[in-house]
Amino acid sequence: MPALLEDPTTTIPPPPQATTVAPTLLPRKAILKDSSPATLYPVTQGPNSIPQDLIALLHREFSAEIARGCTYPMETPLDCQAFADYWFGTFAVVAMLGDEADGLREGRDWEKECLGTFYIKPNYPGRCSHVCNAGFLTTAAARNRGVGIMMGEAYLDFAPKLGYKYSVFNLVFENNVASVKIWDKLGFQVIGRVPGAARLANSEELVDALIIGRQLS
Repeated sequence: MPALLEDPTTTIPPPPQATTVAPTLLPRKAILKDSSPATLYPVTQGPNSIPQDLIALLHREFSAEIARGCTYPMETPLDCQAFADYWFGTFAVVAMLGDEADGLREGRDWEKECLGTFYIKPNYPGRCSHVCNAGFLTTAAARNRGVGIMMGEAYLDFAPKLGYKYSVFNLVFENNVASVKIWDKLGFQVIGRVPGAARLANSEELVDALIIGRQLS
C-alpha cells in the first residue's frame, strides 16, 4: 500500500525526539487474518544493522513494484545500495512471520517469512519536520493476509512516539482502491487532490492523486 517514495537523493533530519526515542522502541506483535503471529521490528541503526540478504529481497520486491507501474511515481528502480540507504536510513520497520524471539537474524527464509516493510520520514524540513510521511511495501508472500492494515496500525503507533504530530501522504493514486480503503479505515482524510497527476500502467487516462492526512495522537 504505497504512499510515495520521494526524491531518494534528499535527506531531511527527523525531529529531535526521534534521535533519542528510536533506539528504545520495541518490536510490536500482531496477528494476521489467518491467526498466524507476526512481529514488526524497528530498524533504527541503518541498513548495515540488518541482514543483507533481507535487503536484497526487499530491493527485488520494490523493483518489481516499480516495474508494474501502478503505485509509485518513479519509472526506473533504484540500485540496491540506494534503496537500502533511503529506506533504512532514518527509521524503518520490517514485518515478519513469527514471534519476537525469532528476530531479524541471519539464515531466516526471508521469501517465506518477510511480510513487508515501511519507513517513516519527515515530510518537510526544519521547523516543519514534525510532519511525517511514509512508504509501504508488502511482499508477494503477504498478499491477502491483512498485512497492509497491520503495518498501517504499526505506523500510527510508532510515528507519534518518534515526535511526529501529523501525517501526510503526498500522492495516493485514486485508483489504488485497496490503499485508499485502508487509510480511510485508519482515520485518514483526503485533504487535497492533484488532478491528472500520474501516468500509470493500469489506466489509459491520467490518474488523480489524493493527498491524505491525519492528526497523530
